[in-house]
Amino acid sequence: MKQQLKIDYRKSILTLLVFGVFGFFAYYGPLERSDLNEHISTIENEFFAPKLVTDFAVKHTVQAGMISEGRSYVLGEYGMVRPIAKKRTKEAGMLSFHSDMGESLHNKEWAKNIAERLKEKYEDDAEVVVKMKGDLCYAEIYQSGKLKSLYFENMLHNTVQGFSGPIYLGMEMTLGGMLEEVSYITSKETESYLRKVLRSAYLEQYHHLSTRNDDHVIDAVSGATITTKAMADGVTEAFTVTAPQVLSTYYDYDLDGFQVKAELTYWWIVHIIVIGAIFLFAMLPQIKKTKKTRLGVSIFTMAYIGFGMNSSFTYITYLMPFMGTEVSLFLSIYALMTLLSAIWGKNAYCSYVCPFGAAQMISLKYSPFKSKKLFITNKQAEYIRYALTIVLFAGFVYGYKEFGNYELFPDLFSTELSSYWFYISLAFIGISIKYPMLWCRVACPTGCVLDSLKDLSTVKNAKKTGKKIAIPRRVS
Repeated sequence: MKQQLKIDYRKSILTLLVFGVFGFFAYYGPLERSDLNEHISTIENEFFAPKLVTDFAVKHTVQAGMISEGRSYVLGEYGMVRPIAKKRTKEAGMLSFHSDMGESLHNKEWAKNIAERLKEKYEDDAEVVVKMKGDLCYAEIYQSGKLKSLYFENMLHNTVQGFSGPIYLGMEMTLGGMLEEVSYITSKETESYLRKVLRSAYLEQYHHLSTRNDDHVIDAVSGATITTKAMADGVTEAFTVTAPQVLSTYYDYDLDGFQVKAELTYWWIVHIIVIGAIFLFAMLPQIKKTKKTRLGVSIFTMAYIGFGMNSSFTYITYLMPFMGTEVSLFLSIYALMTLLSAIWGKNAYCSYVCPFGAAQMISLKYSPFKSKKLFITNKQAEYIRYALTIVLFAGFVYGYKEFGNYELFPDLFSTELSSYWFYISLAFIGISIKYPMLWCRVACPTGCVLDSLKDLSTVKNAKKTGKKIAIPRRVS
């Protein structure tokens, strides 16, 4: 008797759709979203944001009209006129800056801040002379009366988008053409990932790069790939656009040929193999899952992906290619495995791979208290999670990339004691001792999207009651 092959059309169609989207972006790259630059939250900085100006001079006007019947008139200097009340007008407008303003208000403010930044760095070891050239500022740094180096910033001409908008950097180079230092000024990047970059040796890789050479490749920071790549692209753009305008007279070669790229080391291959092995453990029915193995996988996930890599797949990852942000090959494969596991593995990411879910599950495992039901119904928790996810998605698509900071993963596993998100994440883990997996059930947008994809791939039985959220099971 022949056995008929059964095809799950729902899962197959969703799988083809996922591969189609990934194939599109792999071939064409991320979509260009120039309209995002229209939102002031993504491009403004402290020197070039337009400022509202009010209290202009009050104007007094006197009007006179033509003589007509049925009106009362008075004798004026040139005949009969109809008196009209004086009008008082008050004007207000927007003041912005442009390149024709020369040494304007923003130049002086910018120059002052450059001087303060360099004074803080050198203290009394050097003399800093800030100069203005058109709408740009730069600095000459003298030691023992001799010109030592030149400093400039990408505060004005900066079109490179990081995870949450432009990243502003300062660049110092010697008269011999060596890049002495790249320093971070400000940005709206996710604080935990940014601190991870600044605490690493990433910026030190720029030291002593020759600007006479065309191409340089440095190591990106795993877990903060987008930020570190954007920094490198920002430095390249600064030498392409800003440096030739302010420093060309100091050098006998073209500065716009200098380029630097940040790429992940091949360790990402090892990481993706390990993550893939966790997904296979979760999805293959041939592998028996006991309480001990589940606990072991949870501890390993929390240690390796959490504290070791501090790399998560979050709801923002879905939107990056649509928002003009290039995604690394590592993150692309990670995202593909996560989505396919939601279709074919009943959302294996939330149940087995997510380190924050593992941290909540382990706290529940060793809880001295008896767990309680959630203080709201599962349906209400589902509605709250959906509403929160929609707000975050809509805000991010509209251009408020600060919404990407809504994630507990990086602050917890980078142990950022100075971040309030670290304490919020600890609070959710503590609450999970009594109310299991509160974050996953009520507040996690990533889980919301993956659970929705899982539901789309599953034929619902009308007799079954209640919708279940994919969360790690308690190991007892």
